[in-house]
This record gives sequence, structure tokens and C-alpha cells, in this order.
Amino acid sequence: MAGGCGGGDETSAEPETVEGTVPAETGGGDDGGDGDGGGEGDAAAGADVYSSAGCGSCHVFADAGSTGTIGPNLDESSADFEAAAEQIRTGGGGMPAFEGQLSEQEIADVAAYVTQSR
Repeated sequence: MAGGCGGGDETSAEPETVEGTVPAETGGGDDGGDGDGGGEGDAAAGADVYSSAGCGSCHVFADAGSTGTIGPNLDESSADFEAAAEQIRTGGGGMPAFEGQLSEQEIADVAAYVTQSR
């Protein structure tokens, strides 16, 4: 079971679409030195993406001041960076996939934010 958002086969009444706007490329962040955005991400940039992509409308996360009630409480998540990035990228357990909506760098940035800020 993947940590982070969902990961189980539970069903719940959540929206099929995500509210909020997707920001322009955030830039910044560690791209692992190979230019493909595959590094650990930039937590500060991830805070902005978390907010603008509407993550807080579903998730409780104290650092962001969000109180969503649909998705898992991110303050209680034990997901590491890789698990969080995969969950954000592919969705599952009721969470929509953000691949194609967010760049790989933005996904890495949000994963860094939620794993480093709890």
C-alpha cells in the first residue's frame, strides 16, 4: 500500500476534477544534475504548487493551513519522497492523477513539500 494519498481500494464521494489552477513551471529545485527534474524537489516551490493546484481542498496539512476532508491527513502520512511523488503522479485510492497536469518538477516539488514539512 502506497503511503500518502489513499492507496487502498476504498471509495468515497470525491470530485472527478481538481479545483484550482495549475501554475506555470516553478523552476528551481534540485533536478539531480541531469536536467530531467528527477531530483528530490524544492519544498518551498512545492508549497506554492500545493496551494495553486488545490491540494488543500482535499487534504489536511498543518504547514499549508489546509483542512480538506476528502483525502488522507498528510500530517499523519508516513510516505517517503518516492511514494509521495508516485501517488501525486498516478493517483489512486480516490485521488486523481496529476501527471499531465503538473510537470515532473512540480510533482517533485510537492512531494518534497509534503514529506519535508511534517
